[in-house]
Amino acid sequence: MMKFTAAAFVFLTCMTLLFTTEVISARLQLRCQCVKMYSGKPINPKLIQTVQKIPAGAQCKNMEIIATLKNGQMCLNPENEWVKEITKE
Repeated sequence: MMKFTAAAFVFLTCMTLLFTTEVISARLQLRCQCVKMYSGKPINPKLIQTVQKIPAGAQCKNMEIIATLKNGQMCLNPENEWVKEITKE
């Protein structure tokens, strides 16, 4: 009986930790990725490696445009005409 109780305790502890980790992970994803947006002069499209367009939704009320450059990522203002031009599909 003691072995079963210990095994049940370990199992429940592991399940609690797993559930807590999942909840924390989900909470971290339920927010905007862009804290501030670049609205300056247009960036040369040749310098942009990829563009990720994240539509507004439950995680963030704003549409987000994330450009990956050689030196990192940058959030672009989706209202700028040059951003609209490079995100056309």
